[in-house]
Amino acid sequence: MKIFKTLLILLTSVVFANAQQKNELALIPQPSSIKLGNSFFKFNKQTSLLLPKGNEHTELIKSFSAQLSAILQQDLKPNRKTTGKNFIQFSLSKDLGEEAYQLKVTKQKIEISAAKPAGWFYGWQTLIQMTRLNLQNGKALQIPEVSITDEPKFAWRGLMIDVSRHFFEKEVLKRYIDQMAKYKFNVLHLHLTDNQGWRVEIKQLPKLTSIGAWRVPRTGYWSGMSAPEPEEKATYGGYYSQEDIKDLVNYAKKRFVDVVPEVDLPGHSLALVASYPEISCTKTPQQVLAGDPWNAKRTNVVCVGNDSTYTKIEQIINELAQIFPSKYIHIGGDEVTRNYWSNCKVCQQRIQDEGLKNVDELQSYFINRVARIVKSKGKTPIGWYETLEKGLDTGIVQMSWKDEKGAVKSSNQGQKVILTPAFLTYLDFYQGDPYLENAPFTVNRLSNSYKFNPLPEGINVKNVLGGQGSLWTEQVPNERKLQFMTWPRGFILAENLWSTATKTSWPNFLKKIETHLPLLTLDSTNYSNYFYDPIVSARKDDSGDAVLIIDTEVPDLTVYYSFDDTDPDQFYPKYKGQAIAIPKGAKNIRMVSYRGNTLKSRIVKLPIAELKKRAKL
Repeated sequence: MKIFKTLLILLTSVVFANAQQKNELALIPQPSSIKLGNSFFKFNKQTSLLLPKGNEHTELIKSFSAQLSAILQQDLKPNRKTTGKNFIQFSLSKDLGEEAYQLKVTKQKIEISAAKPAGWFYGWQTLIQMTRLNLQNGKALQIPEVSITDEPKFAWRGLMIDVSRHFFEKEVLKRYIDQMAKYKFNVLHLHLTDNQGWRVEIKQLPKLTSIGAWRVPRTGYWSGMSAPEPEEKATYGGYYSQEDIKDLVNYAKKRFVDVVPEVDLPGHSLALVASYPEISCTKTPQQVLAGDPWNAKRTNVVCVGNDSTYTKIEQIINELAQIFPSKYIHIGGDEVTRNYWSNCKVCQQRIQDEGLKNVDELQSYFINRVARIVKSKGKTPIGWYETLEKGLDTGIVQMSWKDEKGAVKSSNQGQKVILTPAFLTYLDFYQGDPYLENAPFTVNRLSNSYKFNPLPEGINVKNVLGGQGSLWTEQVPNERKLQFMTWPRGFILAENLWSTATKTSWPNFLKKIETHLPLLTLDSTNYSNYFYDPIVSARKDDSGDAVLIIDTEVPDLTVYYSFDDTDPDQFYPKYKGQAIAIPKGAKNIRMVSYRGNTLKSRIVKLPIAELKKRAKL
């Protein structure tokens, strides 16, 4: 009897485990609700798209048709008459939210229901993911019977690109938007201006692009970059014409992505000052900077006491408002070198006239005044969160970047907030060992990104618009590196910002990431696989010597290593979890990770001297 009970328990466990596995689809982001059936919808030559009533959505459905036709390698034609079976139908459901959808797949048909076209679009992305994942796994042209109900957790699901430090052509941004949309991101935040370049045409201020968009060419590490030589020409850079912006905005709109412009003020403004030196406190000629502004004496702050400064800012905001239909304009507002204002008679007079206490309050005055200009154009201002003595206009959306604390504070003071905490969401932070990377800041590994919680403890949930990943481009000079720094961390951001489902464990989500990497390859999108790298740390043992400990972000990897300056493979010594003593005379350790007999990581080579330094020897 005991044996029978034991077998029954084991059988029940196996059936339950299989049922759990059956109800898991490797979708990113995870839908709110998934119920799998037992049958399949099979694509064939008769498969068609059933168009909704009216003609206003015809272009959208035709783009769906073209996309699926390319994947299936067959012509998929839209029609307005049901064939009785094997068709994809778009239905209106007024009970759903603006971006919500329902996806029902049966043996006979696929139905996507939504209240608005955005819902159809996101339901379509889920359908396309299912189809591509099946094809990648060598399965037939079919998808499982399923009922999915889904809606986003946040309205703002963004990625930011800094196009000032390095300029990226319009077509690069379009490809970036394509990849964003597949994972249900809906905001592209463009950091258009900084010390290293002005990237948008303002017709009333032509010097912004004839002068501010160009700097001397430099390659290499950002920090300590050499200054311009006498008579050296500024030839590196570029800008988007207003027609470029309109084209880009229209392209993004078709993919339900809102393009939000940022003009960074009053600091980070050397490109603006170089174009129009009269709006600075010193009024001296300047050059657009190549490299790190903190290593050079540059007037990168506008004079906030002079009314003519606000005249030019209003000209800029006015033109931005006309070419960017987004309801938002980002005005920067952080990391200001205020000593210029302390030594400026005009700024000091402004402090006196406005009854301010100091230059900190002068910064608040400036941001509030620029925010009023933005609001006068029918737009909502956004600013980087900055701790300031005098209160800011509560109508300014606060983008919290240092950590979550700014968002918690602002949300409870009645301000709308967007979270992009640096140590969890900054995409310029390196992904592997710092010794091997050229990033100027710190690490944000893939597993660390998964810890991002857009609703930290104590935050006023009703004031959270959402969050984003932010990619500063000091060390990102081209499109392939732009992609490499975004993916696969972008998968995690998509999950955290869209999914209302219960968050799964890191090992389980990692499996989904690995399932989606081949799709990036099919899209010719670069990505980082540094999360497979062995991670080595060093400490002192009881005798005061350095010993090494090796770990991985991926749980099921085996690490092999060498100290003899030969490249290890799976036949070398295996790391077994204990601290390793460093052999006398060893100069480097080389490590590599495998899953079974499959190589997963690059060979990581680190000097012993570097590791001893980390152990503080």
